[in-house]
Amino acid sequence: MASLNTSKITATAAAESSIPQTNGEFQTLKALLVSSAHLIHDTYSGFIAPLIPTLIERFSLMKVEASFFLFLYQGVSILQPVIGHWADRVNLRKIALIGPAVTGIFLSLLGTAPSYPIALLYCLLAGFSSASMHAILPALVGTYSGRSVGKGMSFWMVGGELGVMFGPMIMTAMVATRSLHISAWFMAGGIAISLILNYLMRNEPYVIVNNKTSHSIPAKELRIVMLPLGCIVLLRALMRTAAEIYLPVFLLEKGAGVWLAGISISILQGFGVLGVVLGGFANDRFGYKPVLSGSLVLSGLGMLAFVFTTGAAQIASLAVLGTASMMMLPIGMAIAQENFPENRSLANGIYLAMVFAINALVGVLTGFLYDQIGGQWTYTIGGLVVLLALPFVFLLPKREKKYTITHEES
Repeated sequence: MASLNTSKITATAAAESSIPQTNGEFQTLKALLVSSAHLIHDTYSGFIAPLIPTLIERFSLMKVEASFFLFLYQGVSILQPVIGHWADRVNLRKIALIGPAVTGIFLSLLGTAPSYPIALLYCLLAGFSSASMHAILPALVGTYSGRSVGKGMSFWMVGGELGVMFGPMIMTAMVATRSLHISAWFMAGGIAISLILNYLMRNEPYVIVNNKTSHSIPAKELRIVMLPLGCIVLLRALMRTAAEIYLPVFLLEKGAGVWLAGISISILQGFGVLGVVLGGFANDRFGYKPVLSGSLVLSGLGMLAFVFTTGAAQIASLAVLGTASMMMLPIGMAIAQENFPENRSLANGIYLAMVFAINALVGVLTGFLYDQIGGQWTYTIGGLVVLLALPFVFLLPKREKKYTITHEES
C-alpha cells in the first residue's frame, strides 16, 4: 500500500472553518427526517427482486438477462462520485429529495412493463434518481451526526433496510394475488414524501463543506482508503448479489411456495436492519477493523449454512447472513466521511459507487454462474470467496479519534 509518510490521517477534525460545526451533538430529528427519504425510496428498490421470477416467465428470459434489471438500476451509481463532488460545492439537496418520487414512478410501473426493453428503461431511469439521492443525502446526515458518524450512518441505513424489507412484502402480495395491474398506484407514496420533505426542509441551511476555488481532490488519500475498501466490496459482492437477486428463484427451485420465496428477501433485509444498527454503533465503540472482520466471517458462514440446511436451520442461517452481511455498509460510509470531512459527498459517492457498480457487474456474473452451474454451487462459491476479503481489512489506515486529511512533507 502507499506510504503514509507524506499523506497522513491525523486527529484534526473540524479544525477548518469550512467544516460544519455541530459541537459534537447528534441532531436526531434532522437525521431521522432525511433518513425517511431513504426508507420510502428503497421500498421501491425492494420491488425489483420479487418481480424477477414474474418477468423471467413473461418475457421468456434467461437468468443472466434478468440480471440486467439490477445491473442498470445499480450501475448508474458509477456517477455518484461526480454528483458528490459537485454537491460538496453546490446545493443539490432539492434534486436529491425528489429521488423517492422519480424512483417510485418508474419502479411502480415495472411489474406492468409491456416489454423487456421498456422494463430495462424503467430500471435505468430509476437508477439515475437513486444515484443522485445516495450521493447527496448520506453526507447531509453525516453533517447532522457530530462525532457519532457511525450512528448517523446507521440511521440512514436503517431507513434503507426497512424500505428494502417492506418493498418485497408489498410486491409479493401483488404477485401472489395477481394484482400487478394496480401496482402503479404505489408511486403516490414517493411523490408525497418528496413534496413533504422539500416543504419541511425549505428553510434548512445547506452547508457547503468545501468552497475552495481550486476544487482539488485528495487523490492520494482517497486511494489509501478506497482501494482496500473496494477489494472488500468486490469479494463480498458474489455472496450479496446471489442473496439479493436470486433468493426467491433459488427457493422456488427448491420447492418453496410463492409467499415464502417472496418474503425471504424481507427476512434477509429485516435482519439486515439489525446488522446496520449493530455495525454503526459497534464502529463508534470498538473501531472498524474487528467489526468488519467479524462481519465477513459470519456472513460467509451464514451463506454456507443456508445452502446446506433446510427448515428452521435454513431460516436461522438466513438471519445470520442478513445481519452480518449488512454490518459493513454503515461502517464503510463512516470511514469515508470521517476521513474526508471537507469532501463528504465525494468520498461517500465514491464508496457507494463502488458498492452499487461492483454489485451490478457481479450480479451479471452471478446470473451467468447460476445458468451454468446452478444455485447450489453459486451460493457455495459466494460464501467462500467473501472470506478472502479479510486481509484487506488490515490494509485500511489506522483509525484515529478524530479525522481529517493533512499533508506532511517527508
